[in-house]
Amino acid sequence: MFFDILKRDLKRKKTMNVIVLLFVILSVMFISSSVTNLTAVTGSLDSFFDKAGVGDYMTFERSGGSVTVKDAVKNAEGVTDFKQEECIFISGHRFVEHDNAKDKQNANAGFVSCISHQIEKYFDSNDSEITEVKDGEVYVRQSLLDNSNAKVGDKVELTVSNVTRTFTVKDTLKDAVLGSRMMGNARFLLSENDYKAFEKAEPIEPYLFYISFINTTDLPALQKALIACDAVAFGGDRSLIEFTYIMEMIIAGILLIVSIALILIAVVILRFTISFTLSEEYRQIGIMKAIGIPNGKIRSLYLVKYLAISIVGAVIGFAVSIPFGSMLLKMVSQSIVMDNSGAVILSILCAAAVVGIIVLFCYVSTRKVKKFTPVDAIRSGTTGERYKKKGIIKLGKKPVSPVFFMAVNDILSSPKRFLIMLFTFFIGISMLMIGLNISSTMKSGKLLGWINMAECDAAVVESGAIEKYMVPDGREKLNNKIAEVESDLAEKGWEADCFVETISNVVVVKGDTELKTHGVEGVNMTPDEYLYLEGTAPQNKHEIAMSYVVADKLNVAIGDTVTVKTLDGETECMITATYQTMMSMGDNIRLYPGQTFSFKNLAGINDFQIRFHDNPSSSEIEKRIEAIKEMYPNDKVMNAGDYVDYCVGGVGGMMDGVTGLLLPIIILIDILVAVLMEKSFLTKERGEIAMLKAIGFKNRSIIFWQTLRIAIIMIAAVLLSVALADPIGKLATGGIFQMMGAKNIIFDTDVLKTCIIYPAIVFAATVFSVFLTALGIRKVNSNEINTVE
Repeated sequence: MFFDILKRDLKRKKTMNVIVLLFVILSVMFISSSVTNLTAVTGSLDSFFDKAGVGDYMTFERSGGSVTVKDAVKNAEGVTDFKQEECIFISGHRFVEHDNAKDKQNANAGFVSCISHQIEKYFDSNDSEITEVKDGEVYVRQSLLDNSNAKVGDKVELTVSNVTRTFTVKDTLKDAVLGSRMMGNARFLLSENDYKAFEKAEPIEPYLFYISFINTTDLPALQKALIACDAVAFGGDRSLIEFTYIMEMIIAGILLIVSIALILIAVVILRFTISFTLSEEYRQIGIMKAIGIPNGKIRSLYLVKYLAISIVGAVIGFAVSIPFGSMLLKMVSQSIVMDNSGAVILSILCAAAVVGIIVLFCYVSTRKVKKFTPVDAIRSGTTGERYKKKGIIKLGKKPVSPVFFMAVNDILSSPKRFLIMLFTFFIGISMLMIGLNISSTMKSGKLLGWINMAECDAAVVESGAIEKYMVPDGREKLNNKIAEVESDLAEKGWEADCFVETISNVVVVKGDTELKTHGVEGVNMTPDEYLYLEGTAPQNKHEIAMSYVVADKLNVAIGDTVTVKTLDGETECMITATYQTMMSMGDNIRLYPGQTFSFKNLAGINDFQIRFHDNPSSSEIEKRIEAIKEMYPNDKVMNAGDYVDYCVGGVGGMMDGVTGLLLPIIILIDILVAVLMEKSFLTKERGEIAMLKAIGFKNRSIIFWQTLRIAIIMIAAVLLSVALADPIGKLATGGIFQMMGAKNIIFDTDVLKTCIIYPAIVFAATVFSVFLTALGIRKVNSNEINTVE
């Protein structure tokens, strides 16, 4: 008997059962793929680094230092192994097409490395170890090809000083240390003969540097010994290098949040469905009780039904999660050698957990069965009486149409019925807005303040390598280049400032604590052009600003005095301000201009920034950028937003892909919920619809009434999402940005896209699906009025 009842119920409520099934499938698909992917990425990093042979600590060192890393580790306690390889910075690289050699990319962020010099293992796109590179071929990471609109098989032109050679991209390179998007310098892996050709460049000294792997049992002692090394551009332990893959983890993390939201929506929908089913089946439940069937047996009927639906959904969701997860892992697996062991078992456990949650929630939701009595069967499950007004507003002589009044009155008088939709729409649109806000912010010039750079209108990435300025007379050469750019712009009739930042190695001393960090100095600009969290900009060389990350490490505050050691000597400096930056994970201080005189061992130089005096519009800036490209055909010229995305490794474009994935998913979820609710409304309000037809309402008016209610809820969800987008976004992403060095997040919202275009797409798709569902009222006859309350 129970199976006959179950069979009839499944046939009678096809739409509701199918929608619940779809939610189970989506929940299992997302939770299984996101959990396994997140676990795979975090677990694979350790195994990838082990396979590659990465040491406990890694350094990038320029040649010519007075104390080298090799010298320092000799005096460091606990060092068990030391490896070092020589590499060469390139002056520029340019991808060219086979047919017309059209310029695809020109930038200087990269270096050449020789396979015979390697101290770590490299892997190709098939996760096979690269043991040989033929002459004329090169391996390079996938993200560089993506940013350059290039592909395997294309030609790339590499230049070191006065030597230029062209290579064919053989395959992509999986490089544990330098393979992440956050690592600005990309490795070009060459054969030994091709590498030797670049060693003949003149001059070669400014372009040489060394990568070192150090294994140690005493990391603090090693870091203390390395303080004396004056040519180390970057140093970090293994955990810091692994953290540079944080952007590869973001997609899995976002999808995990989507999965949790889906499960919440699924159980809320399940509760509504069960409540609606129970209210509709008062008579049947009353009859079953009258003939002696206990509560447990009646509840088991619903438990069996939803257990069957959840198991079928879990099996389908598990099957779909495997290819879906592989698709999501594609971008991550382009830079990491993946270890997917245990993924299937974890997916099965996730699917089982979803089934358990749904059945448990179903059991809790069927407690109402205990309150039903056989009398309810006699009275058809309703008393026919109501002791309060249905509405809280009156139509009266208000200048509104009856249809609009009915829609608003329904929402206000029975808010619980519509809270499910409001919750679902709000969650979906909020997730979409978070992704859009991150994307627009990562491609906004306003983000320059986050990475502790001054705002500008354009940026020029000079070909020929910034290493040419890292020489004893580098400051003079840099000033001459700045003056040249300003003069060229003036000839075009544009008064503008050109400025650039240098990055040097400094040691900050407070008491017995010594901390090696980066000193950032603006050339042709003043410190008051930067953003600060607290305090005022440095006014002379005896004052510095300090990132809050460094201040926390030294346990100092504004007003404290520290000793700053550079190659030019020691200076007692007072801290006048603190700031945030995502450059070097927030590990730097800001020096007063002119404090660093020796440019030979700079850790780096940022690109040239341009700020026009006449505050041109965005369209005018784009026109001027096109003209500047013609002035400097070998350089890469960008607006401020594109330059930000260039600096952070193309994260904005990656987030565009995430939002593109979220949009159809959110539309599907909203449509499913809206259709389910509308179907239930049509069933519950059949008598009311018949009455409206009997007193003269046309079909189109009733359809409009049904559709308008959900449209109002959708509009409310959009407005609520817009109002809460900033705090929710900070709550969801604040931890990630804080780990990167920025604790005061201010999203730069693209109002047109975030608040109008995308919500309008979701709104139109959802409301149209409700309209199509509401067309079912045409089947209701006025003689069904006897079912009205």
